[in-house]
Amino acid sequence: MIRGVGFGKMFADATFGSFEGTRFNAGAVEACQSLARGEIGGVVLIGPGGVGKTHLLHALAVEFDRLHSTAPAQEAPSEDKIAVPSASELIRSAEPEVSDDPTPPTLSLEEVERQAEILYWPMLDLSDKLRMAARLGDTDVSQACCTCDLLILDDLGHEKTSEFILQEFQRIIDWRYREMLPIAIATNLTREELLDKYEEHTYSRWLGSCAIVEIGGSDYRLDRGPKARRADRD
Repeated sequence: MIRGVGFGKMFADATFGSFEGTRFNAGAVEACQSLARGEIGGVVLIGPGGVGKTHLLHALAVEFDRLHSTAPAQEAPSEDKIAVPSASELIRSAEPEVSDDPTPPTLSLEEVERQAEILYWPMLDLSDKLRMAARLGDTDVSQACCTCDLLILDDLGHEKTSEFILQEFQRIIDWRYREMLPIAIATNLTREELLDKYEEHTYSRWLGSCAIVEIGGSDYRLDRGPKARRADRD
């Protein structure tokens, strides 16, 4: 289940299958798919605006949810006629059974539903949310970022980085690094700018746990603008 801020209608149908792969983004696609399968600990997508980073993040979230969420196993409905029990059988079945086994009944793993908790935050929204939460003494947002199954941060570097936001961000990154919890990040910043803005402590953790991939190509927003969409409908 994807929480945080929604990706929006623009990316509602964004999947790996609908992504236009090229030689400029093949490494980014492979890294996101590997993360969805649990083969790597994280991914940092570096590239200019409009090259499909948010599309890949949504595709990753959808695939991660598909692979890591489970629904209770259900028996297939029988096509046989339903046998109606007699009144005496119903009375006997209603009588409590005496059992010497004190063990309470439990559900098997196949009978338990589990929803992967995925948090998606554009950094502008997350930094604003963290500031408001701090004023109220609320730690729920920060704690959820630390402990969710997959944390996805978009537009890293767009936020205004105060000392509080930087320290809180570093705490989240450090927690997930120590607990080996996956993270996916998209940014317009270069490697050098990431190191300068978020410092060696944080950048070294990405180096140690994530695939840092540069993604290029043409600008989707220009190629797939209103004129192109109208042409598709014509």
